[in-house]
Amino acid sequence: MGELSNTVFSHAEEFVQQVPLLVTSSHATINRPAITLTFAQSLDGKISLPGQQLLLSGAESMAMTHRLRSMHDGILVGIDTVICDDPQLCVRHVPASELTSVAHPQPIVLDSQLRIPLTARLLVGPQTNSRLKMPFIVTGPDHDPARRAQLEQMGARVVVVACDAGRLCLGAVVRELRQLGIMRLMVEGGARVIQAFLESQIVDLLIITIAPVLVGSSGVAAALSPLSAPIVPQLYEQFGRDVVMAATIQHNVG
Repeated sequence: MGELSNTVFSHAEEFVQQVPLLVTSSHATINRPAITLTFAQSLDGKISLPGQQLLLSGAESMAMTHRLRSMHDGILVGIDTVICDDPQLCVRHVPASELTSVAHPQPIVLDSQLRIPLTARLLVGPQTNSRLKMPFIVTGPDHDPARRAQLEQMGARVVVVACDAGRLCLGAVVRELRQLGIMRLMVEGGARVIQAFLESQIVDLLIITIAPVLVGSSGVAAALSPLSAPIVPQLYEQFGRDVVMAATIQHNVG
């Protein structure tokens, strides 16, 4: 991605300032953070290819996503995203004048079996850049103690929560994150994490980037099953070739 102009960064800032739930008082409670679910998808609703990284966002919408990251205390992904994409989960696409002062969110990984590679950039990056934060790795009770010791020795914080049928209980996850000081949580994926949060009825804000791309039937869908609650669009904005929608989900209707 080439160097972005100040106009692109200003556009990103203007957009997030127009989203009410980002600029009003936090929707965090004593039991969970305020939660923003965000992802990029193709026109046919796909977010990735099986086992492969798929970059859908253009430079302009990527700048918006990084501005959004800067407004959250934590950023959460699933272990499959870490293994496939090896993300950094930090704030990079902001004006050069902010790079040394911008607050990076706390990286959080849902990893019930502690499969995160010891070479992951989330673990290696903070060792060479003191401004980056070592990840919180949320796992289940049935994890490998030796692997946990390795991760903790590297500086990661391993957080243990209950599981249900082998999957981490999201209610327990968000309660624990709130106790650890996460007031605003940004959830970025992948598909199973997106679906789990949509079904959990705890998402306050939904921000979807739609790229003018058709991935086809081999792609991984953003939503694995229908969402019964209505999605209520709040704002649409074009960023380069992409369109971004900010919306709320109207739970418990009728």
